Amino acid sequence: MTRSRPSPHWLIPLLAVLCSLPASAVEGPPDLSTLRAELRRVTEYDAKAPLDVKVVRAQRRGDITVTELTYASPKSGRVPAYLVMPPGAGPFAGVTFLHWGQGTKNEFLDEALTLARAGVVSLLVDAPHVRPEPWRGSLRGEALHDTHVRMLVDMRRGVDLLVSRPEVDGQRLGYVGHSMGAMVGGALSGVEPRLRAFILMNGIGDYSKSILETETPIEKQLEAQLAKEDFSSLARKMAAVDGVVGVSDAAPRALFFQYGRSDPWVTPAQVTAFIDAATQPKLAKFYEGGHELSDAARRDRAQWLRTHLGFAEVHAVGPPMIAAPVIPGLKNTPLPEWAKTRPVLTIPGMEELQVRRGLTYTRSAGRDYKLDLYLPEAVALGPVPVVVLAHGMLPPDLVPFVRDLPAFTGQARWLSSQGFAVALVELGSPATGGEREKWFTGTPELQKRMDAALAFVRKQAATEKLDADRVGVMALSAGGLWGLAPALRKEPPAWLRCAVAWYPLLGAAGVPPSSLPLEGLKAVNGPKSPPLFVVRAGKDAPGLNGLLDEFVTKARGKGVPLTLEELPEGHHAFELVDDVEGSREAMRKTALFFEEHLLR
Repeated sequence: MTRSRPSPHWLIPLLAVLCSLPASAVEGPPDLSTLRAELRRVTEYDAKAPLDVKVVRAQRRGDITVTELTYASPKSGRVPAYLVMPPGAGPFAGVTFLHWGQGTKNEFLDEALTLARAGVVSLLVDAPHVRPEPWRGSLRGEALHDTHVRMLVDMRRGVDLLVSRPEVDGQRLGYVGHSMGAMVGGALSGVEPRLRAFILMNGIGDYSKSILETETPIEKQLEAQLAKEDFSSLARKMAAVDGVVGVSDAAPRALFFQYGRSDPWVTPAQVTAFIDAATQPKLAKFYEGGHELSDAARRDRAQWLRTHLGFAEVHAVGPPMIAAPVIPGLKNTPLPEWAKTRPVLTIPGMEELQVRRGLTYTRSAGRDYKLDLYLPEAVALGPVPVVVLAHGMLPPDLVPFVRDLPAFTGQARWLSSQGFAVALVELGSPATGGEREKWFTGTPELQKRMDAALAFVRKQAATEKLDADRVGVMALSAGGLWGLAPALRKEPPAWLRCAVAWYPLLGAAGVPPSSLPLEGLKAVNGPKSPPLFVVRAGKDAPGLNGLLDEFVTKARGKGVPLTLEELPEGHHAFELVDDVEGSREAMRKTALFFEEHLLR
């Protein structure tokens, strides 16, 4: 199966795709609005009923209190849970946790203790099927639907419990669910407006389709428990509590999907269905490991929740890979989730680099265009080579702030720490209108600004100790349309020593034909061209990769020295969304390529 990429951050967001049951199992494809209405109906409950909280025991973990308790379920019985409280009166952010199918509320206890040290109250709930008798529910046969509904309602009741606490700020609440907990959390995101941020780990969002189509022991066992018509009826009922139904109606609540690259329980098609069904804002990241996920995923959970719930820095989980920068000009505009992420390779000392901020490199249509210059420690020893970083397509309101976004500042920092000066350039937007056919009509203007940025950094050589005769370019995504232009000329300048392109977009509707990289290749004298290093993400959009493959073939046919690095499992923006060793290795090879052509 082919797994489509998560929402790209500098290309057009993917359309949401909802997976419905096959026609053989239902009388007709379920209408999404009908499924949403049914989800709301089955998760209704009496919010005014007493919570009837009963404390079992309380323990101290340093200055943190872990209280084991139960509260009344609106469906039946009682809900066992841990309440993890930091010291002080608050108001604190609050997070609810639901474990995977084989786990209990203990799964997230260590994580909750870590968050408590940053000022977070956590409620960790036991799902019905692991509760003691007489409160236990079942996942067998027809009881599966009722148990899922019970989990949803009990989690909503858990939110009531948090909100009832004077120490908890009811405006800063989040949810974390793993596997089964992610399935429940996906549905919950469509009906529980008090939770503003959801983390869904290794979840299946179209479970009703999965139980009909997936040949695993769990699905086979479920089918064996029921007659054929009862099994189809169960699938119809389960469709209303599918995660894809909830996440399709989650906005404005934020969603963060986490998946293990080697997970044997979740198929690529199921990953795609869940992510693509979700509304914005959303983020998806992929990690080393399987269904249990890695420490890197735990780090990202804490840091992403912090961007939405506003608690103290979490020091125990590693370097900050997700953070919301303070950008005064954007204070009234929500920052997209991708804009908070940093590249997955970090280099010691990269935070200590010198940065020359806000250098005006050109003026156009009454506006100043600026760049930031990142300088390595080696600049103290003499002139250093320069890499000019060309960003891709950005939403219009983000264009002026590209130099402030962690996705790009992190890119400049890890690369500069390898010994290069890096110019992070705001090139503007190629769009001349809101219509799709006008999104890239301004490409020639960005190509001119790319030339202006190159000329500017060469002029800065004397004052900033730059080597004007050793310059490279690095283009990201749609930046391939303008970032590669200086290298694809009949007589490229001798000082332009090399070019790098990661998952480049090399064609789009509206781009003037003369500005297309494939057109530029026609005039290229291959052996005289600067060497190229291209990274191809195998899980990128087929159309984008089709143009890239054509470019590679024709460039090599012209004799252009081109190195192709393939990431078969990589997604668009792999350095942000694929937290795996393959991504880091591609970044290291990029640095070695620049070292070979700029430092030697």
